[in-house]
This record gives sequence, C-alpha cells and structure tokens, in this order.
Amino acid sequence: MKIKKIELSAGSVYIIFYLCFLIIASLLMTFIEPQNFNSFFESFWWSIVTASTVGYGDVYPHSHLGKIVAIVLIIGGMVAVAAFTATITTRLIQINIFAKKDYEIMDNLKDHLVICGFKTPKKEVLQSFKNHYNNNIVIVYPELEPELENVLEKEGLKYAHGEYNDEAVLKNARVEYADKIMILNMHDEYADARVLETVIVIRSLNHKVYIIAEINDPKYENYLLKSGCNEIIMSEEYNRFLLSKSIVEPGMSKVVRNLLGTQNFHIVTKHNFINKSYKEAFEESSKDRKILLGIIQNYVTENELKKILLSKLRFGGELQKYKDLINKFKRNEIEMDVLINPKDDYVIPEFSAIIIMERKNG
Repeated sequence: MKIKKIELSAGSVYIIFYLCFLIIASLLMTFIEPQNFNSFFESFWWSIVTASTVGYGDVYPHSHLGKIVAIVLIIGGMVAVAAFTATITTRLIQINIFAKKDYEIMDNLKDHLVICGFKTPKKEVLQSFKNHYNNNIVIVYPELEPELENVLEKEGLKYAHGEYNDEAVLKNARVEYADKIMILNMHDEYADARVLETVIVIRSLNHKVYIIAEINDPKYENYLLKSGCNEIIMSEEYNRFLLSKSIVEPGMSKVVRNLLGTQNFHIVTKHNFINKSYKEAFEESSKDRKILLGIIQNYVTENELKKILLSKLRFGGELQKYKDLINKFKRNEIEMDVLINPKDDYVIPEFSAIIIMERKNG
C-alpha cells in the first residue's frame, strides 16, 4: 500500500503547535488559578477568547504567572491569526490556479500562432492552422463567449482574455516567443487605429515575429509598414473588387472564392527555378501536375538574410550583396512583389517564391 506524503507549510506547522499550546495553557490555568478557572472548558474558553484578542472579560487571570501566560497567548495569537490568514489565502490561490482551464495555461509555449480578434473561427480555417501549428494556437479576444469556449475546448486551443492592444494581454499570450501573429479587424469606429497600436506594441516585445494585420482604410497601410507589419490585408478593398468584377464579369466572386478555398493552392519557397525563365519553370511544373501561376519577389525575411550572411562569413562567398539587402530591410525599402503570369523570358531572381496550384488526381 502506497502512503501519500503530506507536505505542510511553515504557517500550518505553527498553527498546529499553537493549538497544542492553547490546550497546555488551558490546563496550566486550572492549576495556577483554580479559584478563577473552575474547569478545563472554562479555561479553554478563556484561552480562545484571549488568543483571538476578543477579550470578553468574563474570566481573566489575577496572579502574575497567569498574566504572563495571557501575554504569551495574546502575542502568539496575533501571529497565529496572521499565519492562518496567509495559509488560507495561499490555498485559495492554489485552488484558483489548478482550477484554470487547459486553454488558459500557456507556460513554456513558443513558436506558436497568436490570432487577435478571432471570435468564431471556422473549422476549415482552424484545420489549416492546426496542420502547421498543431494545438500551439492562442486566441486573443475580449470576452469568452460560449461559442468561443466551445471551439477552444473542442480544438484544444489556448486563450488570452482581454483587448489585443493591451500589452499585459499580449504578454499573457506569450507574443515574445510567437512565430506568427494575425490581427483581425474588429470593424468598429477605431478598429484600424487599434490594429496599428497593437502592431507597435507587438514589435516592441518581439522584433522577429511575422505580423499579419487586417485593416479597412488604406491610409493606415503606410503607418503599419513603418511600424514593422509584414503583411497587410485590406478586406474592404477585396470586397469592392469582387463586387465590381461580379457586375462586369458575373461569376467572378465564385471563381475567387474557390481559388481561395481550395487546399491545392500554395506558395512554395524551396524550388529549383532560381535564374531560370518563367517558361522553363512553367513547363517543369506541368510535368509534376502543377500549374505555375506566378512569382513572389523578395520572399525573404531580415532574419533569414542574417543567417545567409553568417553562412557566407563561415564558408566564404559574396558578402556585400547580403549586407546591402539587410540594410534595405532595416530602412523598409524592400517589399514583396507579386507577379502573376509574367512574360516567358522573365528570369526568376534569388529570394523568390513560386505560386502553384496542384492538379487534383483523376
């Protein structure tokens, strides 16, 4: 039979010893002043009243020795009350910590995805995130509504309660250790300003994390880029584009929706098409049942360039080009440039990603 080890705090040990002292003091008083303390119960009653500093005065010692016992009881009682209060408070805090839901515990979480303002994420969208981050996803939202709580528990995600432009809330979501952060627009009067403020706070906490932000007003785009936002999504602009296109070319909204919804649509960073023409890359991709749609130039981060530079320093190679690129990154002079279906003779440069659509089997 396994015996469970019981651990007691210093306060708990003191309280136990003091209770024993109360009993001993009560017994002593029946011997020191039997005329005032006729029974153990009456003596114990006086000890409790004295130790708690209530002091009814119905029974009290008259002798010097009895008064000395009373002084010890009073001093020890004040310490006992303090120790008792501290012990109870500690227990309540521990209960509160252990009662926290799994989705509120984020100790040691790192290289994760933080989603700010995602109230009711769809299953398909979450699945694509989980394919890359598993359950290392934190949702930041002001209110834990039943629908969101159900998603958190069902999908095994984490949750940080509060406004996402609050530094304390962002720290709770461990943005200092995050891999990517997505800030969704709350679509209220100050939504874009809140997104900008959030980007500034996040960048002050983590200068390496990749930040994606959604805004409505294009005038905030330049501010976001200068604040260190890596990618900007303008939802209103997309909506207007789809509306206008659907009028001129009916069915365009369905085409775009299917393109975005398909799981066969990818951006590939590792490929063998650098310094090859677009035509060559298109033909080679077709052989692998893939359709090459376009090129993304400057698909590289400052940290990746630094790693390349360190590798060049170690093994030798051209250094100045990478130093210049890093300096341009710091001055925000380099941006991704998307080229859809460029000319056949277009030569794919270094640090380019390709946009492909895999053909379905059958």
